[in-house]
Amino acid sequence: MKTTGPTGSGKTTFISEYALDLCNQGINTLWGSFEINNVRLAKVMLTQFAMQRLEEQLENYEMWADKFEDLPLYFMTFHGQQNIKMVVDVMQHAVYMYDINHVVIDNLQFMMGQEQLFTDKFALQDYIVGTFRKFATENSCHVTLVIHPRKEEDDKELQTASIFGSAKASQEADNVLILQDRKLITGPGKRYLQVAKNRFDGDVGAFPLEFNKASLTYSSPKGKTRLKKLKDDNTVQLKTPGVETSEKKS
Repeated sequence: MKTTGPTGSGKTTFISEYALDLCNQGINTLWGSFEINNVRLAKVMLTQFAMQRLEEQLENYEMWADKFEDLPLYFMTFHGQQNIKMVVDVMQHAVYMYDINHVVIDNLQFMMGQEQLFTDKFALQDYIVGTFRKFATENSCHVTLVIHPRKEEDDKELQTASIFGSAKASQEADNVLILQDRKLITGPGKRYLQVAKNRFDGDVGAFPLEFNKASLTYSSPKGKTRLKKLKDDNTVQLKTPGVETSEKKS
């Protein structure tokens, strides 16, 4: 799956909540966070998991930390630009050791600085995307890849073609999610999630996101969010080397 959205739109925050939801369903998840260090990411995810800022509820911290520790959640220990072969080796080892079913890579651009064999950045991106696709297929493991979009005009919503690089990034993906950051054409709201590609059943559309600052989540408090179909014109109508677990540190 590919996920994109404007800089500062909350891609990492959304994907961390998405990964937590999968963990709560028993999906073993491995996080590769190259842009945000694991301590900061874990703090965000613990806040989302508890649905409250625990620094303001210290008496509840141990209880929520114990529950968080029990999640099937693992973190790569890498940070910053990394070599794709080393990252895939760690992913392969994690699948073998921890039966990982879902890997999050945040984000693609941080995978592109260590490869010296390619002078064409688009060819390099295609190589990395193809490598992740091959890994997902061979290991029956879902890979969520966060990609920054190209710069678009402020009054235009992002499209699949807005994903940075060549068309291979979207062609290889089974699902493409776009975090839009603009006013909905109908109804209030600043952000909404667009399902731009769904290879398995074809349903695409969008639904509004209401950000809860206290819990750092996009969950709708009223539980009334529904998928809005798109018109034909696409107008919206609505512990091993390289791996660590979510274990607490004393």
